Amino acid sequence: MQSVKPLRLKREAYKEPSKAHPHTVVNVWVDSGLSHLDGIFSYRCTSEQKNYIHVGSRLKVPFNSRSCEAIVVNITESQDSIEQLKTVESVLGNIPVANRALIDFYQLMAKYWASDPYSLVKQGIPSRVASVDKSFESSILAKVEKDNSFRKSRQNFFLMHSPHKSAYREIAELALERMKLGSTLLLLPDSKDVDRVIQLLDVKNLDFDFIRLDSSLPRAQRYENYLRTSLEKNVLVIGNRSALFAPIHDLDSIIVGFEKSEQYFEKKHPYWNTRDSVFLRAQIEKVSVYFTGYVPSCEMAQKIEAREIKFVAPKANLNTLAFPQTKGELLPDRLIPKIRKFLREGTVLFLVPRKGYANALLCAKCRNMALCKCGSRLVVTSQNSDPVCSVCSTSVKNWQCAWCKGTTRYVAARGIDRFHEEIGRAFPNTSIQLSSAPNILEDVAEKTKIVIATTGAIPGNAKDYSAVVLLEGQRFLAATSTRYEELVYESFFEAASHVNTKGSVLIILDSFHPLVAAITKWNPAGLVKKILRENEDAFLPPFSSVALITIEKQDAILLRNGLIKSIKDERLPVSSQIFRLNDSDSEKTKIVVSVPAENRGVLAAFLHELARKRAISKKSSVSIALDPFTLSQ
Repeated sequence: MQSVKPLRLKREAYKEPSKAHPHTVVNVWVDSGLSHLDGIFSYRCTSEQKNYIHVGSRLKVPFNSRSCEAIVVNITESQDSIEQLKTVESVLGNIPVANRALIDFYQLMAKYWASDPYSLVKQGIPSRVASVDKSFESSILAKVEKDNSFRKSRQNFFLMHSPHKSAYREIAELALERMKLGSTLLLLPDSKDVDRVIQLLDVKNLDFDFIRLDSSLPRAQRYENYLRTSLEKNVLVIGNRSALFAPIHDLDSIIVGFEKSEQYFEKKHPYWNTRDSVFLRAQIEKVSVYFTGYVPSCEMAQKIEAREIKFVAPKANLNTLAFPQTKGELLPDRLIPKIRKFLREGTVLFLVPRKGYANALLCAKCRNMALCKCGSRLVVTSQNSDPVCSVCSTSVKNWQCAWCKGTTRYVAARGIDRFHEEIGRAFPNTSIQLSSAPNILEDVAEKTKIVIATTGAIPGNAKDYSAVVLLEGQRFLAATSTRYEELVYESFFEAASHVNTKGSVLIILDSFHPLVAAITKWNPAGLVKKILRENEDAFLPPFSSVALITIEKQDAILLRNGLIKSIKDERLPVSSQIFRLNDSDSEKTKIVVSVPAENRGVLAAFLHELARKRAISKKSSVSIALDPFTLSQ
């Protein structure tokens, strides 16, 4: 039988209550969980706490009969009585998690994205780890207070990546060049992109530190790295979009690699994007901004046209050949001898539109689309597998056409696995590797002669290919929006950049298509101008600003009518447009509000006040996404 441990009495020591400082007022944003309580709240602090509270300090304060986290916005001295104010409960950590410039940035961001400041604070500042706070000495605070931002002339550039050279190497070289002038913030879309740049930096003898700050880090390591960004001088910070909020005091430059990436758009409240937010921080801290990519986005192209951003592109000419499809064949007859020639000279890269095996199944007899009972498309995962529903994942045994009862299947939308089969038959006894999410190759085996990759999955380590084949060009370009058309151009230029100096780019597309000439001259200007003019005629971004409002179906009609009345009352611009997007399978309704780009501030202020008033009156909440990546998010 286990013995019972004897009871131990705990001695309580008397602690004299602290006295509140008679004049110091601490103004804070409070993490109340209620978006409409987004104002500044005032507290008093004790004489002991005053020595540890600075702008950007994280506190615990009493709020509505509970304890909440807060962040210090400013500290003032009042000559009036402040006894009616509540007292700060405790200071969370000795190191401020933000500086004055960053507080101003959060405030400007909240206004720009129609949000409350603390929703942005929670996305920018990592969760606190007490053990990490204790590892930093309080004496470091003196160093923090001595840092002063100095004013500099701003420069904005868009740098187009070169062919025959690794884009990651160009980004790393740019970061090293900017570090000669001061601390630099490098933003990249994904953790794998951060890995690739860090690998390039690790082999160099650097005379400065670089700090990684992204979601792949353990919680404690991420918080420690975040605090280090505010304490170390002449530092390179590398991370994803949330690293934009790093409290770097002597920041000189911000670099945004691959600026068109969808991963730069936040998919939940407050739906901010990196491109616009970088300009806001640059406005506050007077830093230089560098965007990189292959084809500038529409928003970037408009700023280039307006001479707000300088476009810098390399001079290059690529040997580009076009091979049109005459009967829908995968590889036109004239192309096969060309590929065999390039296989003898090295490895050939094939870029394909999608992963999987077959993303659309037709009846070979009547060509009707194969659908599940739920109404969704059936897909095929391998040559002999049963069709599976793309939505409900129901497997269909012994499939037959619902229209003509035919049983012969026809693959309408090939995936990478189907391409593998067909290319393997065209080039037998040839070693082939596939690269698609989630299995993206970093290296290519020495004996590999063919690499088949989907968009965004081209092997990361630099490898020059004897030829790059862009398959099904017309299917790539059959985009549902100009946003996806931009991404197609970006992916084609990215793939073409991997060809070696003596190689060729082979496109399955009509030779008269402007994309062929654009890749040949390594100049996407004509493609981007075409999209800009189409968007201008259709009143689409960047010539308009769009808000996507998601609301309960039963409230959608009332909200839409209220928005129309606001236009009549001139609370919104008279040129505003309102559309309602219905989705019968969803309990929510989406309403799109579009205004001229110059009226974006009016729209943001109006929608912020709308969300506040609905929250105060306890109506159903609305989700507001300003300038989203697509209207289907």
